[in-house]
Amino acid sequence: MEPGDQHPQHTEQAKNQKRVVEPQPVACINDHPNECSDERVFECKRGRRHKRITPLVLVSLLLLTGCLPDPERQQTAGLLDQLVLARTMFGEQPPRMAVGCNVVGDVQTRLYGEPGLTDVRPAWPALRGAAGALQSICGRDTLLAQPTNGSLALTQARQRWEEGISRENGVACDYLRTAAAALSRPSPC
Repeated sequence: MEPGDQHPQHTEQAKNQKRVVEPQPVACINDHPNECSDERVFECKRGRRHKRITPLVLVSLLLLTGCLPDPERQQTAGLLDQLVLARTMFGEQPPRMAVGCNVVGDVQTRLYGEPGLTDVRPAWPALRGAAGALQSICGRDTLLAQPTNGSLALTQARQRWEEGISRENGVACDYLRTAAAALSRPSPC
């Protein structure tokens, strides 16, 4: 077997042979040929600059977040717009009661189900009152849609239901005005 047939690690160098390449010392990470480079692996490169930038960035972020609109307030304003739309649908000829009542039901669900909306005062109580008044209109309209049998009691009840619809419409308008004023919006009715 010849020396070239074996694995290089298993062969021994002959004692009389001279090494062609002398081993160099292990490279040091902090020492490299480019002494002018800012690249230092385990050192802060520009400590003074970082110390100035960090507070500047933090102050900028604080100022910007102070100017952002309140998300609960924006949601509340959207709910106000939906209730105004539903009230408009009830006043159309012919009224779109089914669609308007669905909008009112969705708004009521969001008023009670979305976290943080109850903290938007005094808009939230006003929206809750407006939604309740509009939901009452939906209930009265359902009663008016029932067939009549011609009895005096039912005729009188129908008259009270119709009067109740106009009264609740006025109540809803009052609550919507209060909510719009609380949200700095123009009067909806």
